Amino acid sequence: MQGMLTTNESEKLLKACKNGSYKARSKVYKIYAPMLLGICLRYTKNKSEAEDVLHEGFIKIYTKIDQAGRGSFVGWMKKIVRNEALQFLRNRSISFKRHEKYELDYKSDLASLDDVSFEGISSKTILDFIQKLPEGYRLIFNLYVFEEYSHKQIAELLNISEGTSKSQYSRAKSKLKKSINDYKDNKLKENKYEGI
Repeated sequence: MQGMLTTNESEKLLKACKNGSYKARSKVYKIYAPMLLGICLRYTKNKSEAEDVLHEGFIKIYTKIDQAGRGSFVGWMKKIVRNEALQFLRNRSISFKRHEKYELDYKSDLASLDDVSFEGISSKTILDFIQKLPEGYRLIFNLYVFEEYSHKQIAELLNISEGTSKSQYSRAKSKLKKSINDYKDNKLKENKYEGI
């Protein structure tokens, strides 16, 4: 999506949006909504919730459009949508399971996804697995993997301990590994029965 506009075209579009052009805002939505919806889907349980977050995100984008311009316009929009997703989850009062022995859990699960092959699994299926994670696991997994926050940054952002962040991430990886392996096992069984 990002490659669809040159830097010059993106700057012109942003300037038109700042001048209140409905056509420019419509074009921004058309070009960037699918990519931004993908971010929302990673944080929410389903498409309906993701669309709600995206809607709120675009309201903020349009109302704060005058603040865009320092740096990447796309990066600025991604940050707004991510923050809307975080606010959506905060409003749900996510509870994070606290684990006293997080270090043991974390160390034992460090390689939990390292030995999993994603070959033959569509990105939609992987997204479905991520959406099925408990909210706390899903939130920390997204912040750590996709947003590339450190556990220290996540702890500060969510007002939790660094150990809780590590533990939740580790458990998210374990659940994803199990989902992927179960999916592959089921596919193998289906293929085996089809060959009979």
